[in-house]
Amino acid sequence: MQKTLLFISLFILSFQAGAQITFESLSVPTSGYWKGLNTVPLISGFGEGPLYLVNAWDTSWGGSWSGWGYSNRKDTTDISYATNELASMAGSGYNNSDNYTVFYRSYTPEINKIRISNGIGAAHAMGSCYITNTTIAYRSMQNGDGFAKKFGGPSGNDPDFFRLDITGWFNGVPKSDTVKFYLADFRDANNANDYIIKDWTLVNLSSLGFCDSLTFSMVSSDTNSLGMLTPAYFCMDNFSAAIVGIDEWPTSLNVEVYPNPFTEYLYVKNASELAIPLVVRDIYGKVRHAQTAQAQITTPILLSDLSSGVYFIQVQYEGKVFTKKIIK
Repeated sequence: MQKTLLFISLFILSFQAGAQITFESLSVPTSGYWKGLNTVPLISGFGEGPLYLVNAWDTSWGGSWSGWGYSNRKDTTDISYATNELASMAGSGYNNSDNYTVFYRSYTPEINKIRISNGIGAAHAMGSCYITNTTIAYRSMQNGDGFAKKFGGPSGNDPDFFRLDITGWFNGVPKSDTVKFYLADFRDANNANDYIIKDWTLVNLSSLGFCDSLTFSMVSSDTNSLGMLTPAYFCMDNFSAAIVGIDEWPTSLNVEVYPNPFTEYLYVKNASELAIPLVVRDIYGKVRHAQTAQAQITTPILLSDLSSGVYFIQVQYEGKVFTKKIIK
């Protein structure tokens, strides 16, 4: 019993550990940033590791970009869109690194997206990322500009806020949980607690569970009939996710799972010489069942309490975690 509990603890730790995607491999132009290709109406993007960040150009009205770009600019004072649109208020990437990504909201949700392994239903357990404001957004909220107000208003008492909402998706279906992160918050009755984010801040994404894509939206208290007036930007760096392969169990494992889809029972045929502990998780990463498949036998797993949907069965073998998608 103690060995099984120890395995489950190690299994969960292994599951939660994630690869850090730092964006340092991206080649930044001499301008200090990349925000797409201003040629023809075009949806493109860029990637690092399993991530693909969508970018779009609209040639209407002289041309404009939206979605994702990347930068290594360090200027925290210049508020010119011509020269410093993609600058981090932190003055660098996370932990004084060079590169980071920059988001500019589109009115088309598909452009406000990060695809994970091309968004094809592969399981990726969300970990975390670091977020900060751009220089332009920060200075706009701090001082106001020609379009947007100074947060707090003349008295400092206006309950202003600027919020980022991150939604996870799997197999074309949005998750019920959304991660909400305040880039600025002046809603507290005590003005001493008002803040605008200027440093890289850790955002926990683990509540989103397994995802194959993420969408990003922004909400501000400063709006008019045309929409949000606060500059719709933020910066992101050091994205982490526990990347687990789907249907990649090595043949040397000698373990089969059937039927798939299943109804009440899932059977695990363990033809190996080893007892194999296993875990069944839902799409949010929550453990729904833990059991050991003994060597040289077929073990029935009763899962009648699970509702219909997608689940994942995981085993640890030779120090690695292997995953299969199962459907009830």
